[in-house]
Amino acid sequence: MNARPVAALGVALTTFLAVAALLTDLLAARIAFSAIVGLPVGLVAGAIAGIETWARLWRSPRARPLLLAVAAFGYALLVAAAVSYAIPPARGLVSVSTVVPFAVACAVAAFLLARRYADRIA
Repeated sequence: MNARPVAALGVALTTFLAVAALLTDLLAARIAFSAIVGLPVGLVAGAIAGIETWARLWRSPRARPLLLAVAAFGYALLVAAAVSYAIPPARGLVSVSTVVPFAVACAVAAFLLARRYADRIA
């Protein structure tokens, strides 16, 4: 299986979400519309991380399980956000305290599976 595009897009997504959320939160006390700064910076950081994953990091077979774990974290956050948006009764269950452990569990599972079946990942 060629997991390179899956990993590159997932790492870009995870980086975008992490940088945008962190920067927006850090600037919230100083700038009223901190998301105007946080989102573009997160987008640029995500693009750089995705390109680096595609171009350089994927070449190392030892790095692939970790890259897929980081990608799984971002995909899990995206799925949780989609569930929260699409299913109104689930909105009460979806919060930071429930989504982050779910995403961590998905990342750990992806890491263990990628490490176990490393010969199948190209």
